[in-house]
Amino acid sequence: MNQVFSLETWQVVSLLITLIGAFFALARMLLAATTRTIDDKFKALGEHLSKQDAAAVRNDESLRRLERDLMDMRAELPRDYVRREDYTQAIATIMTKIDAMALRFEQVLRDALSNAKGGGQ
Repeated sequence: MNQVFSLETWQVVSLLITLIGAFFALARMLLAATTRTIDDKFKALGEHLSKQDAAAVRNDESLRRLERDLMDMRAELPRDYVRREDYTQAIATIMTKIDAMALRFEQVLRDALSNAKGGGQ
């Protein structure tokens, strides 16, 4: 019942070579799988970046167009836009001038009526 497990030298060497070969084969398979995964990720990243570049070109063009429109609006704004205070001041000035004309017209009418009454006596 006491059996001793014994191997000859060539069997030990063969067993070691087999284990080392299996280890290297497993390592190579893992490395190939990792490389394939990395390549897939880089490919997906490259596709994403190319889409981003295309979108960036479109966005860049729309950004330039937006900047141009903004600059046009800045140029037109002082010409077309009137502030409330400026409008109020302009209207007040016009109303004052109209009131002054009304007073002058009223004075001219009084003078004309008084001359007509005085001239008729």
